[in-house]
Amino acid sequence: MGADDNGGTRRADVVVLTALEVEYRAVRAHLEDPRPVQAERGALFEVGAFRDGPLERRVSIHMTGPGNPGAAASVERAAALFSPRAVLFVGVAGGRKDVVLGDVVAADAVYDYETGKDTETGFLPRQKTYQSAYGLVQLARLVAAGDEWQGRIRPPDEAPRPRAHVKPVAAGGRVVAHHRSDVGLRLAASAGDALAVDMEGFGFLAGAYVNQHLDALVIRGISDLLGDKGEAHDERWQPIASRHAAAFAFELVGRIPVAAPAPAVRPSPAGTPTATAVPGRRRLTIQELGRLADVLLAVRGLTSPARWQQLLDELPTVGTAVSRQSASRAEALALLRTCEAHRALRELVDVVAVLAPGDPAAAELARLVAELGLGPEPE
Repeated sequence: MGADDNGGTRRADVVVLTALEVEYRAVRAHLEDPRPVQAERGALFEVGAFRDGPLERRVSIHMTGPGNPGAAASVERAAALFSPRAVLFVGVAGGRKDVVLGDVVAADAVYDYETGKDTETGFLPRQKTYQSAYGLVQLARLVAAGDEWQGRIRPPDEAPRPRAHVKPVAAGGRVVAHHRSDVGLRLAASAGDALAVDMEGFGFLAGAYVNQHLDALVIRGISDLLGDKGEAHDERWQPIASRHAAAFAFELVGRIPVAAPAPAVRPSPAGTPTATAVPGRRRLTIQELGRLADVLLAVRGLTSPARWQQLLDELPTVGTAVSRQSASRAEALALLRTCEAHRALRELVDVVAVLAPGDPAAAELARLVAELGLGPEPE
């Protein structure tokens, strides 16, 4: 099967990004039959199956390289290619406090400790913060409260039994070699509750922030401690910490809700598409979602803040799960994906028809939803 046969590998429920090869290998070990996907502006992804009991999730993986800028750009490309339900950054970090080698930290927030003003009297921090998605943080707390995730470590190692923490992480472009260095002292003063330091977490969450339909979370395994660094040390602990972070990540992936199967489309003898209940229908591709989003935004008046608010208010089962700002293409994609997950696309069509009676784009939306086997044919 080719990389894009039937659109199979162009679909992913979750995207996992890493910076380093050792992290990528640890994540890839949890996937069955990972296959390359057509490049998105030069960025190469693989997609494989993650099976957790009877459920299967499609997971895409990509190596960003070190640094915040690459992480931010890769989130944008993952969003364009897959429109996933969640995106994770998984890898290693240096421990600041309250952690030991091999522990895992799921970041409920990431601080950019390098932003500030350098004056003749010293550095004045102007720290920026991004938060991970609330729902994923809640799942991370549940995973951390139990020990099931430790059973996913592949292969099992002889390291001490790791613990998991849900606490802030600090991110910047420098390798912090000691807690008494200038940056180490700055971290203690302005990011005292951060348990770990990395180089990609802030850029990753910044990339998710500008793609408002993306839920994002940073997961780090502790591979060294400030003041205890070295090549020999990294050679031993980076693989261990990577495996621990990947184990935690896939325990969390197994708990992320996935869309219920929807009816598939089969041509009738007359050539007219009809909906047939077929278990395991694929999710809509990003191209199909894009067509629906374009038509939805073309409905008369729908992009005004008041009308977009009214649309969401009339969709109580899904409206609270998406942005309440003026309509944009990202928000339209988020609404459509949420409607798909709740089998509410027919409800969306009905509400749009009431808000814009006789509008050609509203009629086209109904036609497309029916054509995709997600609702009845328009009368």
